[in-house]
Amino acid sequence: METMAEYLAELVKAGLEDRKAASLPEGVSVREIVKISEENHMDYLLLGALLKTDGLSEEEKELLREKVLGSMLFTGMQLQELKKLEERMEQAKIPCQPMKGARMKFYYPSPFLREMSDIDILIHGDFMEQAAVELEAMGYVLQQKIKHHDIYRKAPGIVVEAHRAMYDRTVDKRQYAYFSDLSRAVRRKGLLYVYDFEAEDFYIYMMAHMAKHFYKRGCGIRNLVDIYVFLEKFGGEMNADYLQKQFAGLGLTAFTEHMEKLARIWLQGEPGEAFYQQLFDYMQGCGIYGKDENGIWNRFCDAQPEKGEKGRDALKRWYWFPPYEYMVLYYPWLSRNPVAGKFLLPAAWGIRAVRGVVCGRGKYKREMLRQIDASQIGVRQDIYRRLQLRFH
Repeated sequence: METMAEYLAELVKAGLEDRKAASLPEGVSVREIVKISEENHMDYLLLGALLKTDGLSEEEKELLREKVLGSMLFTGMQLQELKKLEERMEQAKIPCQPMKGARMKFYYPSPFLREMSDIDILIHGDFMEQAAVELEAMGYVLQQKIKHHDIYRKAPGIVVEAHRAMYDRTVDKRQYAYFSDLSRAVRRKGLLYVYDFEAEDFYIYMMAHMAKHFYKRGCGIRNLVDIYVFLEKFGGEMNADYLQKQFAGLGLTAFTEHMEKLARIWLQGEPGEAFYQQLFDYMQGCGIYGKDENGIWNRFCDAQPEKGEKGRDALKRWYWFPPYEYMVLYYPWLSRNPVAGKFLLPAAWGIRAVRGVVCGRGKYKREMLRQIDASQIGVRQDIYRRLQLRFH
């Protein structure tokens, strides 16, 4: 891999292994590492390791100390709130399941090494109203109800997302149905109402959640560290046949295989073709939650034949005049009568264009269309085709 990727891997491994990392290589700056760290929410892991290296100026050390201390304080508050939240739900007899980073961070050598923006918790069954009462009693204020979760906030910046469902039904029907079956969770030892996944099912959900983000907006390199850490801890004991069967049923086989391989190439030095450097570079540029403009790639690649056009003009045509199969997802009235709907497609294009201008929707996609290098269009097409995310 290229110099930056190799040094990021050195910092990750040093942080996980609690050892001193090699000094900055020539051509890599502290400011570059800080930017990548901020975009991927890896301050404690990357910058904590960098702070221990030789050759830094006092100004650079002070910058890194500030970032690392801020990460430590915020993570410390989150850990306290998570513990209180689990205790509160247990006492109130509300079945719940901490999700995503709220569990993944405990598989790292230290929970401080794995940052998270908010605390995600699934509320089982019909307990959302009761959970809301408990959250408000803890000082949380409801900010917004969106899709499959409610967002609560508490000073100084602690956010809890209380989920009604584990997966967004609008992304993929198979995965939504799979994760709607909550029978795979088991009670945490010593508790009656707090549930967790066992290793296999946690890994399946982790990869499905990563794939969802990649499909919609792209996702960042911290996900690769999650894969590496989880497989180092549980890989030897998980049921490979079970994983293979479930990933196949969810349409995630190719995605999982490529991401596991990229994690090995990046963090274990396994050899790999140029495609994996391109995939790593794309993910590094996505940041932790991806970018709005990246939502175009999967649909565009589906619409183009394997040897179809790869230039900017083809991408622009697709963006301004998407096919019926794409438009019906956002304008369901087209599907009421499929034959008539296809005749009404130009009207939907017009409505979409007006909304885009008036509401500012698609601003970042339009900017990307103006700026993207033509060669990168082919690279992105290759990435999304190989990952085979055929969600519906």
